[in-house]
Amino acid sequence: MYLAEDLRLGRQVAVKMALPTLANDPRFLRRFRAEARAAAQLNHPHLLAVFDWGDEAEAYLVTEYLPGGSLRSMLEAGHRLSLSQALMIGLHAAEGLDHAHQHGFVHRDIKPANVLFGADGRLRIADFGIARAVAEAAWTEPEGALIGTARYAAPEQAKGDAVDGRSDIYSLALTLIEAVTGEVPLVESTPLATMVRRQDTDVPVPPELGPLVDVLTDAGRVDPDQRPDARTFAQRLSAAASSLPRPEPLPIATPARSAPTKPSAGPTEAVLSLDDDPTIDLSDEIGDDQAGDDQAGDEQVGDEQVGDDFSHEGSLERSLQPAQRDDDPTGPGFFDADLDPDLAPEPVGGRGVLFVVVGLVFLIGLVIAGIALVPRGDSAGPTTTAAPVAVLIDDFVGDQIESVRAVATDNGWTLIEREVRADDSVVGEVLAQQPPAGTEMSDGATIRVDVSAGAELRVVPDLVGELRADAITAIADAGLVLGAVDSEVFDEEVPAGSVVSSSLVAGEEVETGTVVDLEVSAGPEPRIVPSLAGLTPADAEVVLTELGLVMAVAEEHSMTVAEGLIIDSVPTVDESIARDGTVTVTVSLGLPFITVPDVTGQTAVDADTILTEAGFTVTGTQGSPNGEVLVTNPPAGETYRFGHEILIITR
Repeated sequence: MYLAEDLRLGRQVAVKMALPTLANDPRFLRRFRAEARAAAQLNHPHLLAVFDWGDEAEAYLVTEYLPGGSLRSMLEAGHRLSLSQALMIGLHAAEGLDHAHQHGFVHRDIKPANVLFGADGRLRIADFGIARAVAEAAWTEPEGALIGTARYAAPEQAKGDAVDGRSDIYSLALTLIEAVTGEVPLVESTPLATMVRRQDTDVPVPPELGPLVDVLTDAGRVDPDQRPDARTFAQRLSAAASSLPRPEPLPIATPARSAPTKPSAGPTEAVLSLDDDPTIDLSDEIGDDQAGDDQAGDEQVGDEQVGDDFSHEGSLERSLQPAQRDDDPTGPGFFDADLDPDLAPEPVGGRGVLFVVVGLVFLIGLVIAGIALVPRGDSAGPTTTAAPVAVLIDDFVGDQIESVRAVATDNGWTLIEREVRADDSVVGEVLAQQPPAGTEMSDGATIRVDVSAGAELRVVPDLVGELRADAITAIADAGLVLGAVDSEVFDEEVPAGSVVSSSLVAGEEVETGTVVDLEVSAGPEPRIVPSLAGLTPADAEVVLTELGLVMAVAEEHSMTVAEGLIIDSVPTVDESIARDGTVTVTVSLGLPFITVPDVTGQTAVDADTILTEAGFTVTGTQGSPNGEVLVTNPPAGETYRFGHEILIITR
């Protein structure tokens, strides 16, 4: 790790160099390029900004310089965090992780050494993009299969399963527990033993974590599906904050600086030195993993975020200073150190060690006609730069963020963006800025802007089952807009006039003004009356019950339908009827009953005609066919079914 001076923008930066073993590994370089380009998309106040990268002679990253030290340096200095301080660190780290996870990035190596602080105390997560590159380098196998530090790794990382953002939350939970108690849970004497133990054991959270116990317990589950994602983790920490006092300021490093010594050669070379301040940990990466973590056997280094403040081929002059102490190991990977911003040439802290290193110098110039390397000058002495020129900042409110980025780049300003939501705004629109318009700005100054991520989020109300009028009112009250309404949806459960479904999911967060389409019940679907003629009433009732209809019974005599069978129904066959409607079936009573007419005194022939027309069957005549009828058998006045047999008796 080197401290460098960006002569073009007049600011200090940190340069992280790959060791030669990695820098000459094609597999590492291939992954390094891919990760560096991809991670350049990340831009968040709680993620370390990386300004530049390169891989020609040596692979390197240029990051923002954070003089406040790391969480690891705090812990090694004997500091233990209060619950309020741990909650604050967890909340800010989760916000940064959520931003990265939403863009498809998983850190894979969250640990105290990768939690860094600026001079203002603001937290940044370091090392997005490096762990995967190192792990895939040919010389790291087979150990390279585990991406991340075993001491803080989630169970699925050891098994080689696919990981997502919930693996980072597991590691963050271990980090917060250590920050308060000084101990990392579930750590054995070797990395293998540690990961085996974590395969079937949830992280035990000490009761001294108080209101943080529940959220940390869930974050430390073996099953990733039972853990919260970064956004939920942050929300639960925020909810727990109400039961804790306001946190005290963090004990960040505050070293002092002296002027650099006279350059030894060349206009772009300088000699810089580091105080070996005991409060600053100079071995956060490999040193921390192998020394600070004892026998935990950390095997990999973290990923690295890459920013885009200036390109790899931009005009950047660097004066580099190694930041390594005598107990730093030289294992594979990048050195990561909490660098002292105030460099002093005298020994400090009783260790009596003064590190003086002639810096590695890079000079890349941008030529108007094309991009070419500019050779180093031969004259001795330090490089001089023009004095910063103050520029009045414009009013950016209402502009698109792309134009603000261009202005910031042209003027050498650092732009910090925060996404916010506001109704009646356009995505990418600048809503507020600090400092305000008209303020004098010099090279390296910082601008903070609030950028619209769209309209405010509204919670979709639960509309299913509500009456149509009530649902429309609820949509308006929620800040949403009623869209199409389909009122002809049949539903067996939802009463007519009530909402069957909506186009948005209840409880989902959507932007103000989002359109909601409704389906409103028209009640159960009407039934079509089936043919029931010829069925018994019992069979007909089974058919109607399955259709959700009710049966009523009427009876009448029938000349054609046998007794006990259905003649017809009302409504008739193929007519429509509402569910639970009544179908009346007419059941046959059989042939009708008729009365024997009086044919006494009639001739046998006439009597036969009268009796036949009445519905009887004449079986014959007893006596003279031409005589008068004396009587019939059965006699007149008696009642019998239609078609009953009868005998005529004459004189």
